Amino acid sequence: MNPIYKFQLSAGDDTRQAFPVYKDDLAIDYELEQNQEFYRGKLSGKLTFQKDDYLFIRSKVFDTQFDVVISISYNGGQTWDTYWSGQFWKTDCEFNEDDQTAIVTPEVNDRYNAVLAGMEKEYDLIESAPVIQPVKLDKRPMIQVYVPGQTVIGCFLSGMWWEQDCEAIDDETALNQTYYFHKNKTQRIIDVLEEGSLDIPDVFMGKAIVQTESFEFTSGAYKFRYVAGSNTFSWQIVRASDNTILWFVNRTTVPALPYELTLQPNVAAGVTGNVKVYLHDISVFARYVTDVEQALGLTTSPIPDNDIVENNRNYSRVIRYDFPNTIFFSDMLSITPTQWGIYQPGQYYVQYTNPIAGIAESFPVARSAWGRVSIWFAFDAFDWLAEESWRKEYTLKDAFPLWSVISVLLAKVAPGVTHDGTTDYSQFLYGTNPITNINQRLLITPKSNLISAQYDQPAQKAPITLKVVTDMLRDCFRCYWFIDEQNRFRVEHISYFMRGGSYTGRLVIGMDLTKQVVTRNGKPWSYAANQYEFDKPEMAARYQFGWMDDVTELFDGYPIDIVSKYVNSDNIEQIDISQFTSDVDYILLNPSEISKDGFVLLGAQLTGGEYKLPYGNFMINYSEHILQNAWVAFIYLQQYYMFDMPARNVEINGVRQQVYGIKKLKTQTIKFPVLTEPDMLNLIKTGLGNGTIQKMSVNLSSRNANTTLKYDTE
Repeated sequence: MNPIYKFQLSAGDDTRQAFPVYKDDLAIDYELEQNQEFYRGKLSGKLTFQKDDYLFIRSKVFDTQFDVVISISYNGGQTWDTYWSGQFWKTDCEFNEDDQTAIVTPEVNDRYNAVLAGMEKEYDLIESAPVIQPVKLDKRPMIQVYVPGQTVIGCFLSGMWWEQDCEAIDDETALNQTYYFHKNKTQRIIDVLEEGSLDIPDVFMGKAIVQTESFEFTSGAYKFRYVAGSNTFSWQIVRASDNTILWFVNRTTVPALPYELTLQPNVAAGVTGNVKVYLHDISVFARYVTDVEQALGLTTSPIPDNDIVENNRNYSRVIRYDFPNTIFFSDMLSITPTQWGIYQPGQYYVQYTNPIAGIAESFPVARSAWGRVSIWFAFDAFDWLAEESWRKEYTLKDAFPLWSVISVLLAKVAPGVTHDGTTDYSQFLYGTNPITNINQRLLITPKSNLISAQYDQPAQKAPITLKVVTDMLRDCFRCYWFIDEQNRFRVEHISYFMRGGSYTGRLVIGMDLTKQVVTRNGKPWSYAANQYEFDKPEMAARYQFGWMDDVTELFDGYPIDIVSKYVNSDNIEQIDISQFTSDVDYILLNPSEISKDGFVLLGAQLTGGEYKLPYGNFMINYSEHILQNAWVAFIYLQQYYMFDMPARNVEINGVRQQVYGIKKLKTQTIKFPVLTEPDMLNLIKTGLGNGTIQKMSVNLSSRNANTTLKYDTE
C-alpha cells in the first residue's frame, strides 16, 4: 500500500494543517550537490494553496518566512513521520486574487541550509578562538650560489632550488670577506664569434689559470691552445688528430680579461678566413646560510646587516661553502625545447648530467648570465649529511588544529551542527589514515607567523571562510564533507563514498535490483535496463597543481597525465589551493616572496606528546629530495587522487602506474519502486555492477524512483 501525506504550513509560531492542490508529478528530487558528495531533496512540482490557506499566507507581513512540512504515514494515518521540509516567501509565489490562490514551489529546508548559507561568510579566526597547538619544526640551512655581477642568487636545499633577488656585487674580495662566500670554481670560456672556412666548434672551455701559464681545451675534433712564452704569446686553433695549427695569432703582450682576438688562417694548412674569439672567465661563489652558531667543528659568522640579499629575519648566521665539485659548466644544447630556456633560435639549454660521476640531477645557476655556456649546481654527497647538523629546531607557538577551526566556524554559521577531532567525525583526518596508514594531524597558522618566525606577537587577524577550508580538503586530500542524521559535520576521502560509505570490508549495497522482482512479470527490476552512456566532458587528460604562493618543485608536484585515448584531451584540471601554502622551508628561507595573507597548512605527527613536522624522502630523477612538512606536499598528496582517475593508467614524473580506482563516469538511467528512500550514500546493484546514485526523483503518488546511477568508466 502506498503511503499517504499531510501538509503543515507555518508562519513563525502560527501553524496550521494545509491542503494544497498538486499534480501527480509532484516528486522529491535528490541530487549530488555540485563538486560535493552529499544529496539534498528538492521539491519538484508546484503546490497550489487556496481559500483558507491562501488567506493565511496573504494575512502575514510581507517578509514572513513560511515553512512547509510534509509528513508521511505508512499505516493509513495512524502514525506520522516528517518526510520533507521546505520554506518560501511571498516573493516566491504566483498570486491570483480573483481565484484566491497562491502557487509556489518551496525551497528545501534541511540540515544543510545554515551551513551552505554561511560557507562564504568571512570571520576572523583569531577572534573565533580555536584551540592553540604549538608545533615543532626546523629552520633548515640552505646553500647560496652566486655569479659576480648578477642580480639573482641560486638557493639550494635537499634537492630543492629557487632563485632570489639580490644586490649585484662585482667585487670578489667583498664577496669573500664581507659576505662570506667562497670562490668554488672559475671557468675560462672561449666563444667563437666568427668562423673560418671549416665548421669548428662555437665554444671551448676549461679551468681558468693565470695568464703566464699555457692551457689547451678540446672540443670535438679541435683544440684551442694558448702558449705562454717568455716574450711571445700564441693563441691557436688546432686539429686534434695531428696537432696541425689551423688559425693563430701571436702577441708580445697579453690583454686583461675579458678580451677579443682575431686569429689568422694558416694558409699552409689549407684553411681560409679569419676566426674571431672572445675570452672571458666566469667565477662561481657559494656560502651556507643557517641559524646555528657551531656544527661539525665549524663556527659560523653573523650575516652582515647590509647583506647581498634582503636581510633574512629568520636566519642569523653564514659560513663559506668550499665544494668546487658541485659546480659544472656545460656547452650542451638541444634542438628540442626544454624548460631551461633558449640560447638562440633552434638551440635550447640542456640540464647537466654525468652518470659516471653519479650526477643524475643538477640545478641552474645564474640563468641570466648564461651565454653559449650554462652553469649548474649539483649537491655533494656530504651535503645530505651536513644539512641535518645545521638544522635548528624551534617551536611555532600559534597553530590551530583543523578540527577546532571547523568547529568554531560552524558555531558561527550553524550552531546546531557539530564537529570534533574524533573518528566519529572523520576516520580519514582523526584516526589512522585509511589510505596511507599514518597518524596525521592537520593544523593551520596565519602565514605571518612563519614569515617572521621569531615574532614577538602572533598574528592579530586572520580572515577565513568555511568554504576555503572545505575546498582545501577537497583539492588537497580528495576529502568531502556531509552532515549526518545526528547533525555531525563529517569529512571523508572520496574512496569512502565510492564504496558506499566504508573504507574496508565489502561494498555497502543499499538495494539489489538484480534480486527485487517486478510482480507482473517475475523479472528483476534490472532486467532489460542495461543501457548506458559516458560523461566524456568530465574525463580530464591532465591534473596540474599549485598553491597560493610560489613553492619549490615537489610541493607543487608534477602533473598527472592520463594515459588513455578516450579522455577529453582539451580538459586540463588546474588544482589551485586558494589561501593556503605548505612549503615551510621556502617560507622561512625566502619570506619576502610570500604574501602575508592566508594560511600555512601543516601536516604534523604526534611524537612523545609533541606535534612535530615530519620529513619525507623522495627519489626523483635518481636524486634524493628531503622535504619538511612532506605530508602536505603535492608529491605526496597526489596519491589521494589515485582513487577516482578518468582511466586506469596514469603517468607521474615520467613513470607509468595503475590507479586504485576509476572515476565513475559510466551513466545509466533506471526506474524502480521505493516505499522508503534508500540511504543515498549506499550503492545500488544492477546488471551493470554497483552504481553510486547521481540523482533520484521519487514520485509522491506512484513511489517510483527515476534514478541516474554511475559506474566505473572501464
